[in-house]
Amino acid sequence: MITVAQIMNEVLELPRSDRSYLAAKLIESLDEEQELSPEWIAEIDRRVRSRTSGESTQIRQDELHRDIEKILA
Repeated sequence: MITVAQIMNEVLELPRSDRSYLAAKLIESLDEEQELSPEWIAEIDRRVRSRTSGESTQIRQDELHRDIEKILA
């Protein structure tokens, strides 16, 4: 039987667009009574397409944190 920790390790190795899609689906599954709005679904789809097409790029987490710290300083 696969553990949650094993699943998490595998998921964290996926490309960002795949992780984003999985995160959205997990959040959606937690709130069964309230569906995502059509606008939010369209935005998620737009972001996934943008990432998979290469239109948007990734930034490393440490770079992001450094940039945020510069802005907030």
